Amino acid sequence: MQPDAMLDLSGLRDIHIPEAFNTFWPPALGWWLILILILLTPAVLYLIHFYRLRSAKIYALKQLDILEQTATTDAGRYAEEVSKLLRRIALLRFGKDEVASLAEREWVDFLVKTGELDLNRKIRDLFAYAPYAKGQVFDAQSLAALKKAALTWINKNA
Repeated sequence: MQPDAMLDLSGLRDIHIPEAFNTFWPPALGWWLILILILLTPAVLYLIHFYRLRSAKIYALKQLDILEQTATTDAGRYAEEVSKLLRRIALLRFGKDEVASLAEREWVDFLVKTGELDLNRKIRDLFAYAPYAKGQVFDAQSLAALKKAALTWINKNA
């Protein structure tokens, strides 16, 4: 090689330095997916919770209609079954710790408090003691008031 060819650097281009850039923006596709997942998770959980409560409400209203057909034959059993239905909805809505131990007056007080019900003494007694009053006859007005109270409570809490 000739020494003149090695020294002739005029044919070389200058070094090209890239412009400074931000490595954090825009984020890669994986970060976008994680962000979308984080933002959508609460919405999906809320929708699942709402659907469960709504399906419980629909179930409870259907069961109440079915139970109303038995009210004419056995009023005590009707009151007992309505109380059981409300207890199932209360267990779903408020949890086992708050509802499972309630009985008689405490159960009625819980229904009044959570459903903002205005129950007279006769209806309170019907809710509290109907499960224990086998064969007792209740008047139609009391049963209608019981159903109205149950509907109000279900619509408010289920």
